[in-house]
Amino acid sequence: MIKRIMVTLDGSEFAERALPYATELAQKFDAEIELIRVVQPIIMMSDFGATTYQSLMSMEEKEAETYLRARQHELQQAGILTHYKLLEGIVADAIIDRAIEDEVDLIVMSTHGRSGLSRWIYGSVAAKILEHAPCPVFLVRVQHAQQKETSPATGESVAA
Repeated sequence: MIKRIMVTLDGSEFAERALPYATELAQKFDAEIELIRVVQPIIMMSDFGATTYQSLMSMEEKEAETYLRARQHELQQAGILTHYKLLEGIVADAIIDRAIEDEVDLIVMSTHGRSGLSRWIYGSVAAKILEHAPCPVFLVRVQHAQQKETSPATGESVAA
């Protein structure tokens, strides 16, 4: 049923709120987890040249890969087969394309709780993925998780 779980991360504490849920599901279904982080192209409005752009992108990619390796190690310590992939491009599109390519059974991600002007400017990655994903999407609402933290296993309240 669920054998491949994709977890989208962006390096933030908010995104990591999805990890306990993905871990619980992976353990229950004996599934593997693929951690995904998308590095977006940097928009530079300056006199910097291509070398500077490549240098900045390279730094961003190294930081992202270090982050993903650390999360991978944590999940493997919990006995979960885990892979990671660093992608480039528009976040929602890259995630959807990878989910199709890898025949993912479930995408687990957190929302960032943007609303109003911020949501209009940045868009909702979660909404785009919900609309176009080739599989079910499990969303962890960050606003709710901040107010009341619960155990994914028991549903009981725990200290945040």
